[in-house]
Amino acid sequence: MNNTYHLAIDQNLVSNTQWLITCGDPLRTDKIASYLDDPEMIGNNREYRIWTGTLLKTKIAVISHGIGGPGLSIMLDEAFKIMPALKGVIRIGTCGGLSKEASAGKVAISEGAVRLDGASPQIIHDLEYPAVPDIRMTYELIKMAQKLEIPYVSGITVSTATFYTGQGRKDGFHGYQPDETRYYDAVRYWSRLGAVNMEMECSLLFIMGRLFNIPTACVTAIIGERPDSDDIIPEQMDIGVERAIRLVIEYLGSRISFR
Repeated sequence: MNNTYHLAIDQNLVSNTQWLITCGDPLRTDKIASYLDDPEMIGNNREYRIWTGTLLKTKIAVISHGIGGPGLSIMLDEAFKIMPALKGVIRIGTCGGLSKEASAGKVAISEGAVRLDGASPQIIHDLEYPAVPDIRMTYELIKMAQKLEIPYVSGITVSTATFYTGQGRKDGFHGYQPDETRYYDAVRYWSRLGAVNMEMECSLLFIMGRLFNIPTACVTAIIGERPDSDDIIPEQMDIGVERAIRLVIEYLGSRISFR
Protein backbone atom coordinates (compact mmCIF):
# COMPACT_ATOMS: atom_id res chain seq x y z
CA MET A 1 0.00 0.00 0.00
CA ASN A 2 1.47 3.34 -1.07
CA ASN A 3 -0.78 5.44 1.17
CA THR A 4 0.38 6.32 4.67
CA TYR A 5 -2.12 5.61 7.45
CA HIS A 6 -2.60 9.09 8.92
CA LEU A 7 -1.12 11.36 6.28
CA ALA A 8 -3.25 9.50 3.73
CA ILE A 9 -1.19 10.43 0.69
CA ASP A 10 0.53 8.45 -2.03
CA GLN A 11 4.17 8.31 -0.98
CA ASN A 12 5.22 8.72 -4.61
CA LEU A 13 4.03 12.35 -4.41
CA VAL A 14 6.66 13.22 -1.77
CA SER A 15 9.43 10.68 -2.24
CA ASN A 16 11.80 13.32 -3.65
CA THR A 17 11.03 15.92 -0.95
CA GLN A 18 14.22 17.48 0.38
CA TRP A 19 12.85 19.84 3.06
CA LEU A 20 9.83 19.61 5.32
CA ILE A 21 8.20 22.63 6.97
CA THR A 22 5.71 21.78 9.68
CA CYS A 23 3.30 23.78 11.82
CA GLY A 24 0.46 23.13 14.22
CA ASP A 25 -2.44 24.98 12.60
CA PRO A 26 -3.65 23.36 9.34
CA LEU A 27 -4.64 26.78 7.95
CA ARG A 28 -1.10 28.06 8.48
CA THR A 29 0.08 25.58 5.85
CA ASP A 30 -1.81 27.63 3.26
CA LYS A 31 0.18 30.74 4.17
CA ILE A 32 3.49 28.89 4.11
CA ALA A 33 2.73 27.16 0.81
CA SER A 34 1.93 30.51 -0.82
CA TYR A 35 5.64 31.34 -0.59
CA LEU A 36 6.52 28.30 -2.74
CA ASP A 37 6.45 27.90 -6.50
CA ASP A 38 3.66 25.74 -7.93
CA PRO A 39 2.03 24.94 -4.55
CA GLU A 40 -0.43 22.05 -4.54
CA MET A 41 -2.46 20.66 -1.66
CA ILE A 42 -2.17 16.87 -1.87
CA GLY A 43 -3.74 15.78 1.42
CA ASN A 44 -6.09 16.93 4.15
CA ASN A 45 -6.81 14.22 6.71
CA ARG A 46 -7.56 14.91 10.38
CA GLU A 47 -5.04 17.52 11.55
CA TYR A 48 -2.67 16.73 8.69
CA ARG A 49 -3.01 19.24 5.85
CA ILE A 50 -0.32 18.63 3.25
CA TRP A 51 1.10 20.83 0.52
CA THR A 52 3.99 20.39 -1.85
CA GLY A 53 5.79 22.99 -3.92
CA THR A 54 9.26 24.00 -4.98
CA LEU A 55 11.83 26.55 -3.93
CA LEU A 56 14.57 27.15 -6.48
CA LYS A 57 13.42 23.93 -8.19
CA THR A 58 13.83 21.96 -4.95
CA LYS A 59 10.87 19.96 -3.61
CA ILE A 60 9.44 21.24 -0.34
CA ALA A 61 6.59 19.73 1.69
CA VAL A 62 4.46 21.63 4.19
CA ILE A 63 2.49 19.54 6.69
CA SER A 64 0.49 20.55 9.76
CA HIS A 65 0.71 18.39 12.88
CA GLY A 66 -2.06 19.69 15.14
CA ILE A 67 -1.56 20.52 18.80
CA GLY A 68 1.01 18.73 20.92
CA GLY A 69 3.73 16.12 20.72
CA PRO A 70 1.62 13.01 19.99
CA GLY A 71 0.23 14.36 16.72
CA LEU A 72 3.66 15.59 15.69
CA SER A 73 5.25 12.23 16.45
CA ILE A 74 2.79 10.43 14.16
CA MET A 75 3.38 12.90 11.34
CA LEU A 76 7.17 12.70 11.63
CA ASP A 77 7.19 8.91 11.79
CA GLU A 78 5.21 8.65 8.58
CA ALA A 79 7.00 11.52 6.84
CA PHE A 80 10.42 10.08 7.60
CA LYS A 81 9.33 6.75 6.06
CA ILE A 82 8.09 8.24 2.80
CA MET A 83 10.69 11.02 2.34
CA PRO A 84 14.03 9.22 1.96
CA ALA A 85 15.70 12.31 0.44
CA LEU A 86 14.80 14.54 3.41
CA LYS A 87 17.57 16.95 4.44
CA GLY A 88 15.85 18.66 7.35
CA VAL A 89 12.67 19.70 9.15
CA ILE A 90 11.79 23.16 10.43
CA ARG A 91 8.77 23.86 12.60
CA ILE A 92 7.02 27.23 12.30
CA GLY A 93 4.85 27.60 15.39
CA THR A 94 3.52 30.06 17.93
CA CYS A 95 4.55 30.50 21.54
CA GLY A 96 4.31 32.60 24.65
CA GLY A 97 7.29 34.69 25.65
CA LEU A 98 8.78 34.12 29.11
CA SER A 99 11.60 36.63 29.25
CA LYS A 100 11.45 40.41 29.22
CA GLU A 101 13.12 40.39 25.81
CA ALA A 102 10.62 37.88 24.34
CA SER A 103 7.96 40.42 23.41
CA ALA A 104 5.00 39.70 21.16
CA GLY A 105 5.64 40.05 17.44
CA LYS A 106 9.22 38.79 17.67
CA VAL A 107 10.27 35.28 16.68
CA ALA A 108 11.89 32.78 19.02
CA ILE A 109 14.61 30.46 17.71
CA SER A 110 14.96 27.44 19.98
CA GLU A 111 18.46 26.40 21.05
CA GLY A 112 17.17 23.51 23.16
CA ALA A 113 14.00 22.43 24.92
CA VAL A 114 12.68 21.20 28.25
CA ARG A 115 11.09 17.78 27.71
CA LEU A 116 7.63 18.17 29.24
CA ASP A 117 5.92 17.32 25.94
CA GLY A 118 4.56 14.01 27.25
CA ALA A 119 5.39 12.07 24.08
CA SER A 120 9.19 12.04 23.79
CA PRO A 121 9.66 9.78 26.88
CA GLN A 122 7.93 7.03 24.88
CA ILE A 123 10.60 7.45 22.19
CA ILE A 124 13.68 7.97 24.38
CA HIS A 125 12.72 7.17 27.96
CA ASP A 126 15.74 8.68 29.71
CA LEU A 127 14.88 12.31 30.39
CA GLU A 128 18.59 12.98 30.83
CA TYR A 129 18.83 12.71 27.04
CA PRO A 130 18.67 16.34 25.88
CA ALA A 131 16.28 17.81 23.32
CA VAL A 132 18.52 19.91 21.09
CA PRO A 133 18.10 21.04 17.48
CA ASP A 134 20.65 20.84 14.71
CA ILE A 135 23.36 23.33 15.66
CA ARG A 136 24.18 24.40 12.11
CA MET A 137 20.57 25.09 11.15
CA THR A 138 19.88 26.96 14.36
CA TYR A 139 22.97 29.14 14.07
CA GLU A 140 22.21 29.91 10.42
CA LEU A 141 18.61 30.82 11.25
CA ILE A 142 19.89 33.27 13.85
CA LYS A 143 22.28 34.78 11.32
CA MET A 144 19.48 35.04 8.75
CA ALA A 145 17.21 36.79 11.26
CA GLN A 146 19.99 39.30 11.83
CA LYS A 147 20.51 39.77 8.09
CA LEU A 148 16.78 40.32 7.47
CA GLU A 149 16.50 42.56 10.56
CA ILE A 150 13.76 40.34 11.96
CA PRO A 151 13.49 40.91 15.72
CA TYR A 152 14.18 37.65 17.52
CA VAL A 153 15.20 35.96 20.73
CA SER A 154 16.98 32.64 21.06
CA GLY A 155 17.43 30.27 23.96
CA ILE A 156 15.76 27.48 25.88
CA THR A 157 12.14 26.60 25.04
CA VAL A 158 9.78 24.85 27.46
CA SER A 159 7.65 22.28 25.61
CA THR A 160 4.60 21.18 27.59
CA ALA A 161 2.05 18.41 27.11
CA THR A 162 -0.88 20.59 28.19
CA PHE A 163 -1.89 24.16 27.42
CA TYR A 164 -3.60 25.12 30.68
CA THR A 165 -2.16 23.17 33.61
CA GLY A 166 1.26 22.60 32.05
CA GLN A 167 1.76 26.27 31.28
CA GLY A 168 0.51 27.70 34.55
CA ARG A 169 -2.67 29.21 33.11
CA LYS A 170 -5.33 30.08 35.66
CA ASP A 171 -8.25 30.25 33.20
CA GLY A 172 -8.77 26.51 32.70
CA PHE A 173 -11.85 24.66 33.97
CA HIS A 174 -12.41 25.59 37.65
CA GLY A 175 -8.97 27.22 37.54
CA TYR A 176 -7.47 23.85 38.43
CA GLN A 177 -3.70 23.65 38.86
CA PRO A 178 -1.53 20.73 40.02
CA ASP A 179 0.61 21.15 43.13
CA GLU A 180 4.04 21.19 41.46
CA THR A 181 5.66 24.63 41.30
CA ARG A 182 6.86 24.13 37.73
CA TYR A 183 3.19 23.88 36.70
CA TYR A 184 1.11 26.19 38.88
CA ASP A 185 3.82 28.85 38.87
CA ALA A 186 5.24 27.89 35.48
CA VAL A 187 5.99 31.34 34.11
CA ARG A 188 8.03 32.50 37.08
CA TYR A 189 9.63 29.09 37.58
CA TRP A 190 10.94 28.71 34.03
CA SER A 191 11.77 32.36 33.42
CA ARG A 192 13.90 32.31 36.60
CA LEU A 193 15.84 29.44 35.00
CA GLY A 194 16.45 31.48 31.87
CA ALA A 195 13.92 29.92 29.47
CA VAL A 196 12.76 32.38 26.81
CA ASN A 197 9.49 30.88 25.56
CA MET A 198 6.89 28.16 26.01
CA GLU A 199 5.09 25.99 23.45
CA MET A 200 4.11 22.33 23.07
CA GLU A 201 6.09 20.52 20.39
CA CYS A 202 9.72 21.37 19.71
CA SER A 203 11.27 19.02 22.28
CA LEU A 204 9.58 16.08 20.54
CA LEU A 205 10.81 17.36 17.16
CA PHE A 206 14.38 17.59 18.42
CA ILE A 207 14.32 14.14 20.02
CA MET A 208 13.06 12.41 16.87
CA GLY A 209 15.46 14.37 14.69
CA ARG A 210 18.46 13.36 16.79
CA LEU A 211 17.34 9.74 17.05
CA PHE A 212 16.87 9.34 13.31
CA ASN A 213 19.72 11.63 12.25
CA ILE A 214 17.53 14.18 10.49
CA PRO A 215 18.42 17.84 11.16
CA THR A 216 15.67 19.86 12.83
CA ALA A 217 15.07 23.42 13.95
CA CYS A 218 12.19 25.41 15.43
CA VAL A 219 11.10 29.00 14.83
CA THR A 220 8.04 30.27 16.68
CA ALA A 221 6.14 33.53 16.57
CA ILE A 222 5.75 35.08 20.02
CA ILE A 223 2.05 35.88 20.37
CA GLY A 224 1.79 36.44 24.12
CA GLU A 225 3.81 37.95 26.93
CA ARG A 226 3.28 35.48 29.73
CA PRO A 227 4.85 37.43 32.63
CA ASP A 228 2.16 40.07 32.09
CA SER A 229 -0.88 38.08 30.95
CA ASP A 230 -2.19 34.68 29.91
CA ASP A 231 -3.86 36.28 26.88
CA ILE A 232 -2.75 36.21 23.26
CA ILE A 233 -2.01 39.61 21.70
CA PRO A 234 -4.01 39.33 18.44
CA GLU A 235 -2.53 42.38 16.72
CA GLN A 236 0.96 40.85 17.03
CA MET A 237 0.03 37.31 15.97
CA ASP A 238 -0.06 37.86 12.21
CA ILE A 239 3.08 40.00 12.38
CA GLY A 240 5.01 37.31 14.25
CA VAL A 241 3.79 34.47 12.04
CA GLU A 242 4.66 36.32 8.82
CA ARG A 243 8.13 37.07 10.21
CA ALA A 244 8.65 33.42 11.11
CA ILE A 245 7.55 32.21 7.68
CA ARG A 246 9.72 34.75 5.88
CA LEU A 247 12.71 33.80 7.98
CA VAL A 248 12.36 30.09 7.23
CA ILE A 249 11.73 30.56 3.50
CA GLU A 250 14.70 32.90 3.13
CA TYR A 251 16.86 30.50 5.09
CA LEU A 252 15.90 27.51 2.95
CA GLY A 253 16.52 29.54 -0.17
CA SER A 254 20.04 30.30 1.04
CA ARG A 255 20.70 26.64 1.87
CA ILE A 256 19.49 25.49 -1.52
CA SER A 257 21.49 28.17 -3.35
CA PHE A 258 24.78 27.11 -1.73
CA ARG A 259 24.40 23.35 -1.92
